[in-house]
Amino acid sequence: MLEMKAHPNTKAIIEAWKRLSKGDSQLVDGPMADDYPDLVGRLFILQHDSNSDFSFRVAGSALEDLFDRELVEHNFLSLWRLEDRHLITAAIESCLAANAPSIVQACGASLDGRTINVEIALAPLASNGGRPRVLGLYQSLSDERMLQGRPIWRHWATGVFPPRPTQPFAQIRLIASNDL
Repeated sequence: MLEMKAHPNTKAIIEAWKRLSKGDSQLVDGPMADDYPDLVGRLFILQHDSNSDFSFRVAGSALEDLFDRELVEHNFLSLWRLEDRHLITAAIESCLAANAPSIVQACGASLDGRTINVEIALAPLASNGGRPRVLGLYQSLSDERMLQGRPIWRHWATGVFPPRPTQPFAQIRLIASNDL
């Protein structure tokens, strides 16, 4: 199986999500927000509104600066190439179904073709009977100055890492008998 190396901010948000999803509100032993000063502005929350719409409910200021627009109520899937939207939907739905994080690696491009590599962590939030929601972290892996101030317009996926299955796989055992 392919293993990936996640950005330290991605690891931190996934570890925090794991602690909080287990009901461990004692954050004394874990990392604090001050340990990751650039993380909070890159957080977002998506809400599943329809089959093809995961809209931003909240988006951090660093994210809106990178896209040069307000993202609230904007469809997250519209930021992706048409060919990749099913893949990104599957990454979101797999994290919701497995109640565990997914990670997407991608390239973000400006209208004039400047690109950066990004990593997007997606973790399910408790829905309390409402519409499913996902906590996300949008982490640049490249120097954002490569965009030369141009906003990101479109993404294409370069890797998707869904949650690991929690149920054991069915195992088949073959027994051969030469007694015929």
